Amino acid sequence: MKNKLIKSTLMAGLLFTGFSCTKLDEGPYLFDKVTGDKFGKTDLEVQSLVGAAYANLAGVGGNNHYIPLNEVTTDEIVVPTRGPDWGDGGHWVRLKRHTYVATDPLPANGWNFCYSGVSTCNRLIFNLTKIGTPSALEYIPELKALRAIYYYWLMDWYGNVPLSIDYSVTTPVGNSPRLDVYKFIESELTTNAPLLKKPTSVPDVATYGRVNYYTAEACLAKLYLNAELYGAGKQYDKAIAACDNIINSGVYNLMPNYADNFSQNDQGSKEFIWAIPFDHIKFGGLNINMMTLSYLNQRTYNINAQPWNGFASTAEFYKSYIDTIANPGTTGMVVGLSPKGDMTRGTLDKRLGNFIVGPQFAADGTRLVDDGADATDPDGTPFTFTPYMNELEPAAWRQSGARIGKWQMYNGMTSNMDNDFVIFRYADILLTKAESIARNTSNWNDATTLATVNQIRTLHGGVTPFATLTAATFLAERSREMFCEAWKRQDMIRFGTYNDAYGFHNADAPDALGPNGINHLNIFPIPDAQINANKLLKQNPGY
Repeated sequence: MKNKLIKSTLMAGLLFTGFSCTKLDEGPYLFDKVTGDKFGKTDLEVQSLVGAAYANLAGVGGNNHYIPLNEVTTDEIVVPTRGPDWGDGGHWVRLKRHTYVATDPLPANGWNFCYSGVSTCNRLIFNLTKIGTPSALEYIPELKALRAIYYYWLMDWYGNVPLSIDYSVTTPVGNSPRLDVYKFIESELTTNAPLLKKPTSVPDVATYGRVNYYTAEACLAKLYLNAELYGAGKQYDKAIAACDNIINSGVYNLMPNYADNFSQNDQGSKEFIWAIPFDHIKFGGLNINMMTLSYLNQRTYNINAQPWNGFASTAEFYKSYIDTIANPGTTGMVVGLSPKGDMTRGTLDKRLGNFIVGPQFAADGTRLVDDGADATDPDGTPFTFTPYMNELEPAAWRQSGARIGKWQMYNGMTSNMDNDFVIFRYADILLTKAESIARNTSNWNDATTLATVNQIRTLHGGVTPFATLTAATFLAERSREMFCEAWKRQDMIRFGTYNDAYGFHNADAPDALGPNGINHLNIFPIPDAQINANKLLKQNPGY
């Protein structure tokens, strides 16, 4: 079952920060109001304090920062302007075209999200240290590791960021070099990982949703995989070692059915190293259904609110799941990859379930009709999602674009889904090790690398294994597996494709203004509001 401890702890944390209801229905963490000078004296009160550090993670599942910063900037996801919808001052278009500026809301939201998490961790570390009981001190390594993860996101997104880790210091600080932040993250994770709990099976009631030993190792693996980008040189041996600490534990396994990683259930996944346990009542915030489904889909799933008809994938990325190279013109058929309804045949990857396409129906089986369909849309009013999208702006067809179906949509959904959102997944760790080996040996056809990719490809995709690999085919396979799990921006930067031309994104003008001579667009601008509030901050070059 999902871990009641972490969900109750999350809600207790929300309660004491003033954002929740006043009654919890899952014991034993039921509290009356406790005055600040007395709170934290019992183990249960300490646990509820720690919950505040996790409450901030509710923001991961929405459209304000984590998913769009990592996905809309890539070849996977697009948020088109559909007439009056999703115009929003053009910032969604700028995100796709890499013309984002320091006044745009999403980079600002990402900054605020991460530093809110850092600040909460700092405060709790300070307060728990003052409390000083064994149960209070026990949580400090966990909070330090969580803070390191927030800094990992900050460094990856913004480069040189302020290192502010002492709650008692209230004066502003300036940017720290990206490499210094890297070293801080590495030190915090390697120092505190051995002090964290090690689950012996998954799902584990005591650690589900919380930062544990393997969470820290997973973050280290990703840190080392990208170390060159952060100015730390090649660290592939360290990445492999961190992956092996997870793989050799025997705790995690690939799920035989890929879709079971993303279903609405209470079981968890054997692949989940760290996931955010969303719940439509107790911990809301996963809004993918609202972000991607059309208004009419309210009737498809009997949702309590009307979806927003926004996030979709591109036809090019959708088509990558059709194995036309290995099996041209064989078993499958997909319609609607062009405005004329051209057909593409090939073996269909089972992970094509990541998308919702085709005719749409009400829950009672009635075919839905879109009376507001665009006059130029050749599909007309019968409500049909097609992978083809006519344009990014200003008048993308209402029905165009394959929608995100990776997380199970279910009857009776609310605007907050019950599915958990995974941050670190076992398949990602296997692929991280495989890539690290290939980069270490300069050989994409290393036997372990090829075997790992084919293990995931055949089990989860059900398609023909590769005979050989290149960097491009590795990235393509990784992208199919990890679609919309918020790793694609980082992946494309690492493989050198982020600045290339792809769907609705022209090639970025070459420059070397960013850290270590990278394109300055590979990191986001520091928000203007932060620059104005803290005169010690320096804007990233190029903005």
